[in-house]
Amino acid sequence: MLHILKNDSHRVEDDNINWEHYVYQIRDIDRVVTTEVTTRLTNSFELIAVMEGKGRMTIEQESFPLNAQDVCFIHPSQVYNIQTKYGESIECILFKFTIFSDLEIQGASFELLSKDHAFPLKGKLSLGNFSKVLEMAGRLQRLKNSIKNDKRFQMRIMFEQLMLFIIQNRYSPVEKDTLTVIEETRLFIDHHFHQNLSIESLASMADLSPKYYSALFKKEYDISVSEYIMKLRVNHAKQLLAKGQKKIRDIAKEVGYSDEFYLSRKFKQTVGISSSTYRKKRKQKVAAYDFSTIGHLMALHILPYAAPIHPKWTSHYYQKIRNDIPVHLSAFQINKDWRENIQTLSNNPPDLIISKENISEDEKERLSGIAPVFYYSTSLNWRDQLLIIAEYLEEKREANEWLQNYQRQVVFTQNQIKKHVGQSSFLPLRFYQGRLYLDHSRTMKEVLYGDLQMTAPHTNSDSLNHVISLIDLQAINPDRILLNICQETKTLESWNSFQSESLWNDLKAVRMHQVYSITSDPWREYSPSAHERVLKEALKFLHGKSPTMNQDYVHVQSNINPVYF
Repeated sequence: MLHILKNDSHRVEDDNINWEHYVYQIRDIDRVVTTEVTTRLTNSFELIAVMEGKGRMTIEQESFPLNAQDVCFIHPSQVYNIQTKYGESIECILFKFTIFSDLEIQGASFELLSKDHAFPLKGKLSLGNFSKVLEMAGRLQRLKNSIKNDKRFQMRIMFEQLMLFIIQNRYSPVEKDTLTVIEETRLFIDHHFHQNLSIESLASMADLSPKYYSALFKKEYDISVSEYIMKLRVNHAKQLLAKGQKKIRDIAKEVGYSDEFYLSRKFKQTVGISSSTYRKKRKQKVAAYDFSTIGHLMALHILPYAAPIHPKWTSHYYQKIRNDIPVHLSAFQINKDWRENIQTLSNNPPDLIISKENISEDEKERLSGIAPVFYYSTSLNWRDQLLIIAEYLEEKREANEWLQNYQRQVVFTQNQIKKHVGQSSFLPLRFYQGRLYLDHSRTMKEVLYGDLQMTAPHTNSDSLNHVISLIDLQAINPDRILLNICQETKTLESWNSFQSESLWNDLKAVRMHQVYSITSDPWREYSPSAHERVLKEALKFLHGKSPTMNQDYVHVQSNINPVYF
């Protein structure tokens, strides 16, 4: 079923936007095919135009379906990923570009538009006459591959024409299939879950029968409509309960339930405990000021009242406990936004703040004006850090029980690895913007080589950020490599070409398909919770070939058939 709808669900009063104040400069264009784009950070503006297939895209905290004929604008420093179902591929055109603007300065000079400036086009748009986008993209690709002296100038003019077309057609009526309309009802639920919603009213919005609407919703999201509404209400109730200011009967009405008893029944059905019990367990408001502190508190079974939460930098905590943390601090580039975080804590004061000691004196002074602060030394190993935090919180028994359980997991994992890989050497590496680095982080030293007793190949450096050439890597020639590829645009571009290097492909680990993809979360977080997850990931090394070492993107030129994997 197709629905003719106006593309104005997110329309704002923007008739007065001075589009002539923006100048666009295209940096690159590629036609790509992928089954998955893992979470990555952009360092320029990106425009994705979907040619075929469908998937689900997440930008920061917003998730939405991505279908053929959709276009999506991503801003610098935003984090996004794309997932497809059942390994199906999605084919799209990826434009990378920069924007210059003279909006905020006097005179005729233009400045580079960064993440701190607003650009009106953001997120997903569905365009009418999508064939025009494909036509312009094809011409841009042909220019990119030409040898004309003025091709960069022509590409800039043509990209300006493409942007003009998108601007002029961003509110044109488009045909939307049934699943797209169902997604719009899901977004409506997200913003109106506290209201009296019925299957009949939602189905009517989608122009479907209630029975068919319910079946399609369940198929698409693996959850029924009523369960989805209940989940949203309970998650919001969690945050209100953790703040501890409102009465439970008032919270019940705020999230959409008639009385506190009905909320408590639904809360226990979802969480496993009643709403009143949950509030008692969250009585003390403990703020985790950094990533590692979250991992320490989780080992003590304490959910923080405030913590840095981000879909990339703290992806595990974001996925698992973000709804249990009422106050989200910025997690951008490890404490870069500390002034913003202190203001957030000041507006939502906790009972206690726990932090590593290696922060500035200015930060310490400002934190002390908000709540008592407990600092722990970064020179201690993670076990001792956990124990002193536990002692301060009077949770030492909990810490000892956790450490005993961790040790049992260590013994099991250690035995399994020795049984399957013997004395094979493991070398952890990081790849960033075309360079390989030896990864001698504390987690690698203490968990990989310490707890698990994996064999370390001999290297000439113990530095955390030591660059290693392919020639030096050939001399080491480890049996297995753990590779952390930074998920930002420049690095991913350089990784595409790096993989074709003959010295890389001659390495034993590469030839034997024993290069394992790892991520910063948990491998670069120094905490008990992260190290427990490292043990679980280490067991994956027993399965031989790593399934995640394929490129996220397969780049194809306009005159070559797409390559699928």
